[in-house]
Amino acid sequence: MCGGIEYQDQKIYFPQPGACLPVRLRDGNVTWVTWGRRKDEATGKFPNGGWALLDIYL
Repeated sequence: MCGGIEYQDQKIYFPQPGACLPVRLRDGNVTWVTWGRRKDEATGKFPNGGWALLDIYL
């Protein structure tokens, strides 16, 4: 499992407040999305934390 990434000389770790991940779009652009869900965030479809099993949500 991954607790952090490095992208263009930036190190990003899930425990950092407001951590975001770069996502490459089909047109080649990159957008940043919030990484996971914190305990203090509203309830939703995904579990708390920064990790989820892909096959559960397909």
